[in-house]
Amino acid sequence: MDASLTSRPVYRAYVIDPNGGILIAHPLICQNDEEAISKAKEYADGNAVELWDRGRKIAFIPLGGAPCVVF
Repeated sequence: MDASLTSRPVYRAYVIDPNGGILIAHPLICQNDEEAISKAKEYADGNAVELWDRGRKIAFIPLGGAPCVVF
């Protein structure tokens, strides 16, 4: 397998419903975590968002404008 495909981040922004379930997943094409966090915040309008890179949880963007939690 091409090493560039396995080393490149695969970001997903998961919009979370009030019960903790996933409403929708948005794939993100970003160069790094900071850029992905910035883009994921765009989906946090009215819902919380979790940002993941494959199995690595990167950030939680809570509902209501509370500060982003970075892992």
